[in-house]
Amino acid sequence: MKILITTDCYKYNLGGVTAVVLALCSGLRDLGHEVKTLSLSNCGKSFRDGEDYYIKSFPAPYYQGMRMSLAMHDPLIKELEEWKPDIIHVQSEGTTYQMALRIMKCCSIPIVMTCHTDYAYFVFRDLKYTRLVKAAMGLAGKHVYRRAAEVTVPSQKATGFPHLSSQTDRITVIPNGIELDRFRQRLSDNERHELRESLGIDDKTMALLIVSRLSKEKNIGEIISYLPNLLKKSPDTKLVIVGDGPDRKHLEKLTCSLQLENNVIFVGRVASDNVWRYYDAGDVFVSASVFEVHSISYLEAMANGLPMLCREDEALRGVLEQGENGLIYNSPDEFYDYACKLLNDDDLRTRMGSCSRKRAEDFSSDNFASKMFEIYEEAVGTCTPVRSGSLEYDYKLR
Repeated sequence: MKILITTDCYKYNLGGVTAVVLALCSGLRDLGHEVKTLSLSNCGKSFRDGEDYYIKSFPAPYYQGMRMSLAMHDPLIKELEEWKPDIIHVQSEGTTYQMALRIMKCCSIPIVMTCHTDYAYFVFRDLKYTRLVKAAMGLAGKHVYRRAAEVTVPSQKATGFPHLSSQTDRITVIPNGIELDRFRQRLSDNERHELRESLGIDDKTMALLIVSRLSKEKNIGEIISYLPNLLKKSPDTKLVIVGDGPDRKHLEKLTCSLQLENNVIFVGRVASDNVWRYYDAGDVFVSASVFEVHSISYLEAMANGLPMLCREDEALRGVLEQGENGLIYNSPDEFYDYACKLLNDDDLRTRMGSCSRKRAEDFSSDNFASKMFEIYEEAVGTCTPVRSGSLEYDYKLR
């Protein structure tokens, strides 16, 4: 099958969606399918890199690090139309979604859409639960997803998002996958020692690890604010934060205000091929986010064999089993107690790390691609897009 995957976030905008697309492409190609991607470039020029098509773009005004494009008639889009894919899988609802609709129209093929983000929480925070926001997001979602033959989400949590309220009868939950082999690599003892030493972590110090985009919704400040009390119980502890983003300056100021400069290490952005090294250099993976849908960093940490300490959230269902591959906290005191337990018990970390590695098997790129391909087969085999208005498309059964 010829499969086109479109996404606003790809190799020039590292994050969870990028990792998902990479894993999906890898898995589908392993299954023998022909896969191309359509995304946005990091500059004002369009170009092609193998099977990846990048359309010229400019910085989006609504969010730092995101990009958008007006080049709906770019020659590379025409090239993809001439390739005649059998199906399009839309991974983000921005610019490339509009490009996907053009290709859909030209080739008369169905599209499948995956929702990765709780937009109501992203925009409105706690106001997402108000009746007005729910109604508005419901209408917006109905408008955006009406063109999709199938809609998938990475977790059960996502089925309750307000903007998906009109799609509940046709949502399929397919958990994200990752390229496990990339995160099963191991540093030698000397390499691990050298990397930790470069970060200012000696052999007696334990490292809590965060791998994340540094943005407000990730709630990283909560972990930093917990450190002073944790250090009273476990003084030889440092927090390593891998990633960059719009909230970095705020987090650095918070670190300084709490006089934690010697205990919080901001690594910054790391090339995707090297992220595994930092997982392997850490001792315990931590997260305070309740924004996640099905976090890629959780899966990566598990694949690398790290025990996990995370704030309770529905996105952890099926990922973190309390007492097995990690611990879930609900309060500051629980965080302190659980962190101390993990940091001071080598056997417990080893046992939970082994459970993490085993649980990660369920999220391989091959398993992920196989489940997603079933959705493609159903969409291609049962429906085709037809014009129902000047700008509207519905699907009819074949």
